[in-house]
This record gives sequence, structure tokens and C-alpha cells, in this order.
Amino acid sequence: MKMWTRTFVFKVPVSAALLFVSTPAFARKPVPYTVLEKLEEKAENIVSDSKITIGAEADLSRDTVTPSTFPIVSLGYKADSKTRYNTGRATEYNIDMRFRISPNHPKAYALTGPNLYFGESDDSANTGLRFTFGRRLIGWSKIDDLWDIGEFEPLDSWDRLRSTPNGLTGIFAYADTDNEEIRLFASYLFLPEMTPNIVIDNNRFSSEHPQAVASAPQTYTLLNRPTPLGYNLAIPSIDKIIFRPSFAVSAGNKEVNRSTHEKNRFRYKLTYGYLPYNYFPIALQATLAIPLDQIVVSLQPRLLSHHLMGAETSFKFAESATFGFAALGSLPVQDTIPADYTTTTLTNSVTLSPWLELKFSRANLVFSQIITRGGLDADVGPYADPNSSIFSSRLLYRNASEMKARYLLSSTSAKSDYIEAKYLHEYSINADWISADLVVYLEKNFSFLVGGDLINADKTVDDDRGAEFLADVRAIDRVRMGVQYVF
Repeated sequence: MKMWTRTFVFKVPVSAALLFVSTPAFARKPVPYTVLEKLEEKAENIVSDSKITIGAEADLSRDTVTPSTFPIVSLGYKADSKTRYNTGRATEYNIDMRFRISPNHPKAYALTGPNLYFGESDDSANTGLRFTFGRRLIGWSKIDDLWDIGEFEPLDSWDRLRSTPNGLTGIFAYADTDNEEIRLFASYLFLPEMTPNIVIDNNRFSSEHPQAVASAPQTYTLLNRPTPLGYNLAIPSIDKIIFRPSFAVSAGNKEVNRSTHEKNRFRYKLTYGYLPYNYFPIALQATLAIPLDQIVVSLQPRLLSHHLMGAETSFKFAESATFGFAALGSLPVQDTIPADYTTTTLTNSVTLSPWLELKFSRANLVFSQIITRGGLDADVGPYADPNSSIFSSRLLYRNASEMKARYLLSSTSAKSDYIEAKYLHEYSINADWISADLVVYLEKNFSFLVGGDLINADKTVDDDRGAEFLADVRAIDRVRMGVQYVF
């Protein structure tokens, strides 16, 4: 019996310049108090933009996928504004939200967005710490950026084959010197990643989204006869899900030195976070209904947190070439599972990723490798099998290589037609994933998309557990077509 552990998602002071006190390590040189005392703060420059996007897309998969035809309509809103004052202070806000729904399957929908924040800009002068509030995409981990594994920041994986990162939600602080910078994050509000909708009607899984569930058996042989399985998702109370503490800090050097205006060829960053897992591992309990006409399978999401420690470095050895290396460690905080429940044991893990990026006038190439050790142990509980797991894990890759490419078809247009392509090979299960998208602008605000994915896998799981992702979605080979208009 295979079921998703990642698909259970529940839908559900501006600083005062007159009172500025400089901090010696991370502050710009303040404007003298005597000058600020005589200066009435006024907005000198306001830059703002907003746009509404509407789109339609159709995904066509194999007949073995339910539903094999998946139409999508979307509505998005983006707005950003930056105000700079005569005192050097700068404030900003950023909104980037999108709603998607399938007209043929209205229970399949998603409201996502990487940014919804306001506060003081990172480049604001005359302050020590600059604060922003809300949901903000930072990019805490290079491994997350390269591989979309969603360790630090939650993913928008409603389309698991085109996952994108969303920001953390809380209070952010930023401080810098000419060459170094530090970021802080703290929150008691947790918003998990968005994945394909799980729908259970009358104790049975309903196929509303083609990527929702890899497989879930409907019967189990008991006393030499097939007995129906009934599923129940025991969702914890909303306050237990969303009110959970988190903290993160990162420190490193900047891309450009503020005083010399020279680019740093050598970059480094160290990161630590105490964060909830962005997905919900599942514990399973099975009981026999009376009379003996059904086995009731209760699925209990586990609310776990972990310590994350990241280190990354890069070196720009040519104007168009950068080589880097990133490492990420995860230490789960274990919970207590009742003895009559079966679940997968999460363990410490280390992920390593070297990468090479080549940038040209119209093309961008990224080559990367990922190696993950640890993360999973044998299932525990009454239905545990020491040789296999009844769950599909959230450990996406064990040992994989990837090449990404983006090519602009025109160098003269402000909005150029482009092609994005990717090839990924997972060695542990001998799996391949080829994806490609072509975007053509029929006019300035109207674009057309055509693309698709081809996936195959020889094995269903790595010998050391994990890496089931490509095996689970290999039946979803698809062609996708869509249009989008921007107002």
C-alpha cells in the first residue's frame, strides 16, 4: 500500500530617523542628529507597479491517470512599491498572489504566493536593523533554490512537476556593513507547502487532481476474502497546525561591496533555522469495523520540527561562469507515536550539492548534483515491514544530476520569447525526467505556453529508502498548453 506523505495539506515600526541610534557592526553611517532635527521627512521618489494576470491551461496525461485531462484557470495579482525619503530612509511593500482552480474538478484548487509583506527596504539608510512583516521569499538555501526540495521555505507544489518556492511568514530583520549582511527571522505562524489536493469522500480517495495520490488500495485480504478499506484523515486542530514557533538566521558577504562598488568573486553564507517541517509525515492506524465489513484506516498527520544548518560558497572564476558548493543538514525533533500507529522514522540527514552556472547574453545554463545521506529509517508500528515502507517518502532525491537551460529567442524585445528545458537523472532508481516549456508573446501582454514532461523509472524506491518521487509520478507524462493575459 503506497500513499503520499507530502500530499496531505490543509486548506484552509517603521524606524524613526530622529531617534536613530547607530549599531557599530551592522549600520550605515547615520546622518548627524543635528541635521535630522531640522529636516522634515518627505517622500522624494516613489516607484510602484501593479498588474493582474488571468490564465488558462490544459494538462493532458495518459489514460491511466485520473483525471487524464486537467483544465486550470488562474487569477494572479502582483504589486510592489518603494518609497525613498529625503532622509535616506526607504520603505516598500510587495504582493504576489495567485489562485488556481480546475473547472472540471472544483475541489482541486490552490491559493499561493511567495510574497505578501511590507516594511523598511534592505537598502534603507540611517537605521541599524531594517524590519519587514508578512510573507517574504528570501532564498535561505542554495540547495532549495537548485532542487526545489522545500527544506527552509515551503513549496508551491500544486503542480509537483513545476514546484516553486514560497516565502516564510513572520518578522524579518536585516542589517549590513559595506561588505557583509545578516538576516533574522522569527515567527509563531506556520503556513505549510501547497500540494495537490487530497479529497476523501465516503471514506474513499477521490481523484480530483492527477498528481494527488500515487496509489491507495481499496481492499485488503482478511480471512481469505477481500475486505473494503475505508480512509479517514484525522486533521489536527487548526491552531495546532499554524501556531508553531520558528526562527532562522543567515550571515554572509554581499554580491557587491557598497563602498568600492566591486563585485565579490568569492561568496559565502552560513544559515541556521529551527522550523516546522513544511509537509506532514503520516502515521497510520488500522482498525476492524463491527460488523466485519470494513477496515478503517485512520491517517494522522504528524506535526514535526527540525534544526537546519546550511553552509554554501561560490567562486566567480569568469565573467560568465560561477562554481559553487552547498551543504545542508537536518536534525528532526522526534515526537511520540502511539504503539498502535505505524509510521516512518525520520533521522538526521546531510545533503550536498556542487553546481556550475554559465551565463551568456541570451542563454543561462546550470549543472548541479545532489547527494543525500540519512533522513529515513525503517517503519515502526504493528504494520511495519523491515524490508519496505508502506509510505511514499518526502525525500525527493538520493543521488541525482541535473542540467537546466533557459534561452531567449530574441535579444531586442523587452519581453522575449523563451525556452526552458531540464534533464534530470536519479541514479538510485535509474530514473529520467525531461521537461521543456516554450513561451511565446503574441503581443506585449498576451503570451502562449506549450510544454510537457517525460518521466521513467526502473525502480520504485532507493535501496536505502527515499527517492520515490520520480517513480510515483512516472505515469503522469503530459503535454501542457496555456495562455495568459496581463492587465
